[in-house]
Amino acid sequence: MNDQAQNLEQPGDDADLAALLRAVGPREQPPADVAVEVRARVAAEWRATVAARQPARRRVVQPWFAVAASVATVAIAAGIALPRWIGAGDPVATVARVSGAAAVRHSADGAWQPLTAGSSIRAPDEIRTEPSGRIALRRPDGLEVRLDAVTRLAFDDDNRASLATGSVYVDAGAPGSGNAPFVIGTPYGDVRHLGTQYVASIRDDTLQVAVREGSVAIDKGQMPAVARAGEALTIARDGAVSRRQLDVYGESWRWAESVAPEFAIAGRSLDEFLAWAGRETGRKVVYTSADAAREAETTQLKGSVAGLAPEAAIAAVFAAEPGLRQQITGGQIRVERAGR
Repeated sequence: MNDQAQNLEQPGDDADLAALLRAVGPREQPPADVAVEVRARVAAEWRATVAARQPARRRVVQPWFAVAASVATVAIAAGIALPRWIGAGDPVATVARVSGAAAVRHSADGAWQPLTAGSSIRAPDEIRTEPSGRIALRRPDGLEVRLDAVTRLAFDDDNRASLATGSVYVDAGAPGSGNAPFVIGTPYGDVRHLGTQYVASIRDDTLQVAVREGSVAIDKGQMPAVARAGEALTIARDGAVSRRQLDVYGESWRWAESVAPEFAIAGRSLDEFLAWAGRETGRKVVYTSADAAREAETTQLKGSVAGLAPEAAIAAVFAAEPGLRQQITGGQIRVERAGR
């Protein structure tokens, strides 16, 4: 029992309060700025209450103010703190793009509601996409989650979602980007990334994980199964794992590319745009000469590629830049000076 609790051991109501403090016991302390704000709010509320009382009762204010401040401190120590500390009700993601039909079901009412760009997703919201629908979500830290058609995904909390059926593409940013961990839970195991792009799919009574960049671990109750860029794992219900090689570009990634959030090209350099397009398509940008690279770095883009998939956006941008031309071949986007 701390000194504060001992000072409150008085007859009557004070003794009851002291007993309550002993029963609560020590709790994890909140951030210092949160504690200061709670105390300030308690003090302001107490002053307002006291000001409304008759003068004859003001003499009892000081002892009870100390008790009120102590109770506030214990309350936040017990976990009853400001919403911004515990994050209650804060969005876990925002809809960046919708293609076709998609809906969300909030726990408060249980009704499915259409999703549109800009909609907020909170835990434990559940999302579903129709046969024509795909959707891209972006978390506050920049991590992206995209859902293919006929997919159901529920956000358990800030850093975890449960996949019931369909396919989910996760872009956690390049290794070292600083984005927080994010786990996709499935009946076959938890999928965890380390700076990566990957697709997790539930189909044919299996979990299939394809890795485009970085690495992924699937925790399935035994030794984790690890897949690296260019690998795909299939995990059956009995835990059996099969592994194969795959291209990190091409048709198998096309659905995720089709719902990529827009890259605003206005005022950006051609080189910046190509870096985005290369990562979205799983291809390496190759400049065939130093002159081509310098021109891409100094060329400022105009207009918009909104609504275009990355490969179509590449074609549209280069159509407006006659000094350079591009060719997509295999795993490369080759850029050269026109006329060569």
